[in-house]
Amino acid sequence: MIRLDKVVKKYLIGSKELLALNYLDLKLEENCFVAIVGVSGCGKSTLLNVIAGYDDIDYGSYYFRDENVNKFSEEKKLELIKSIGVIFQDFNLLDYLTVKENILLATRYMKGKNDLQQIIFKLDIADILNKYPNQLSGGQKQRVAIARCLITNKKIILADEPTGSLDNENALKIMEIFEKLNNEGISIVIVTHDINIATRCKKIIRMENGRVVN
Repeated sequence: MIRLDKVVKKYLIGSKELLALNYLDLKLEENCFVAIVGVSGCGKSTLLNVIAGYDDIDYGSYYFRDENVNKFSEEKKLELIKSIGVIFQDFNLLDYLTVKENILLATRYMKGKNDLQQIIFKLDIADILNKYPNQLSGGQKQRVAIARCLITNKKIILADEPTGSLDNENALKIMEIFEKLNNEGISIVIVTHDINIATRCKKIIRMENGRVVN
């Protein structure tokens, strides 16, 4: 599904150059359920940004379903970005919209709308649809963020520390949701520092200094 060959990604911070990805090689299969682990600053979040199409690479190749992303036009790159769901640690919900409005917002810009009622039932959020994000718990916000991915029929979900701000009970509930989604054929890639969360996945990939080491 995804292949990265000798990928390099650099950032300029002030006058200094930061090597975030250091000739990184990675392969992810269809219907994967993968945890990417490593210490802070090892390149985990940068890797997600590259896969999601948010960041261009400086060297190497990124293949998405056997197509070279490096050669994509801007229009095709936008289609890649739209095809991958991203879940952030801070949820990225709009405070002035209700839960239902936050979920449906994505359907204005993307094709492949799913049935809202099925998603509401699957994620157990019927009782919070008319609430605003500031009225929700962390676990509820994360379920809304997942619903926002599902409403536009995403088959790949990237999650950056999705349980990092949750207590243990809610973290496990979120992982149970990911497990069910993966069983339904959705590929899940999670960045986490929590080894207990990582072991719930089918595969663990360890990063150090911008490279996959295990």
